[in-house]
Amino acid sequence: MTEQYYYKSTTEREFDCLKDDERLIETLSDKGYTVYAIAQKSNQLIPYHEHPSEEMVIVLSGKVRYIVEEEIVDLEEGDIIRVRSHSVHSMIGIAESGISNLLLVFI
Repeated sequence: MTEQYYYKSTTEREFDCLKDDERLIETLSDKGYTVYAIAQKSNQLIPYHEHPSEEMVIVLSGKVRYIVEEEIVDLEEGDIIRVRSHSVHSMIGIAESGISNLLLVFI
């Protein structure tokens, strides 16, 4: 990553697929990453926090808004965000359907 606190990409660019939950989980697990499937409700807030390791979130469906060190980053289906270790961030669900399905990955 560059000097930014985060890196935004897509599953198509990073994993050569648009939406394949099983393939993504297998690929990430094979790399030794810790992977969690989560459902983020609209307007559900994950308050500001930070981690000693890098965090990656893959949006399988819906939309979420990340705030990373005061910078707003909106993500939708197929988007990936990688947040550098010790970067302060929060997340809120903004899906019109009510639920966003995500993969939370610790690298």
